Amino acid sequence: MNNKRIALLGLGTIGQVVFDKLVSSTNGAWQLAWVVVKHPERHQTVLLPTGAQLTTDWRRAVEDPTVDVVIELISGIGVAKEAVTSALLHGKQVITANKDLVATAGTELDRLAELYGGALTYEAAVAGGIPIIRTINEGLAPDRIRRVSGILNGTSNYILTAIDQEGLSFDAALKEAQAKDFAEANPTKDVTGIDHLSPRLFAAAKEWGLKIKLLASTWESRGQLNYQVAPVALNPSHPLYQVDGVTNAVVIDSDLVGTSTYLGPGAGGKATANSVLADLASLSRGEQLTGSSACLRVENGRPLTKQRYLVVNPTGLPTGLQFSDRHATSALTPALTPTDLQRLRATNPGLETLALGE
Repeated sequence: MNNKRIALLGLGTIGQVVFDKLVSSTNGAWQLAWVVVKHPERHQTVLLPTGAQLTTDWRRAVEDPTVDVVIELISGIGVAKEAVTSALLHGKQVITANKDLVATAGTELDRLAELYGGALTYEAAVAGGIPIIRTINEGLAPDRIRRVSGILNGTSNYILTAIDQEGLSFDAALKEAQAKDFAEANPTKDVTGIDHLSPRLFAAAKEWGLKIKLLASTWESRGQLNYQVAPVALNPSHPLYQVDGVTNAVVIDSDLVGTSTYLGPGAGGKATANSVLADLASLSRGEQLTGSSACLRVENGRPLTKQRYLVVNPTGLPTGLQFSDRHATSALTPALTPTDLQRLRATNPGLETLALGE
């Protein structure tokens, strides 16, 4: 194995764990060369290993010709994208835990890695401590995957669990999550998609024995890629029904293995740092030395075309629709198209709907 010289960008929660592991490791496969921080006054007591330098200028570290691997652990997109782009243009191998960066620019950056002979790895940016990218790329490589569904946000799952199990309001559940460091001071990105759910929907879901989860799903149908990211109501037979708190989970349906489920912590410095270090170990073994092309390119994607719903209306349920099951103010619909759903909402003011995850 070649000795890898590393530039570590960011010394926050995850960065500190990675730093400590790199410094304490006796693995001769890597050497910490640079640590980039935004506020050096907060890190005056950091004991750098011999030869390593602390700087606020990411360019000094990223563009150092002796650096082989750049570990990007900066929050946000702006500076992080600049630094990662520069690293890839210089043919370096990049490890990132930046969900926003991978989501908004992953395909673009992946192509740079391929063009300039570098690498882009991001196990830590997907499902926290679950090695799901490696599982798909390696463990399920011979298989044909038909569907992937997952709870990929520990903050939103914690809030939904607190509302369901403790009877808290959304605001109270969010404050509890923030008090336990499971949510950021500005939680907008974590709660968008669940912040509009009403207490009536939660009560109706509980009445039907359902649990509300924020679910990301993608699946193949008739040669077309379908996708959906939305809150859904799961029944007890669903593999993700029992996934509560900050836990993340991914369910994969494939031809050879069938249905397989992967669970692990979706938040926390140690779990995410483990994924960062696993990518580093992979690079040190000479794996993934070119662009991974693992970013999913959605060229003909389309949203779900037909789905069942939990519907709630305190003033009475819609008429003219054959419900699968019904209670006084809530019911489970048959499969509806988006047009059917839009028409139902338009003719029934006050009707609330929630997709069923089946």
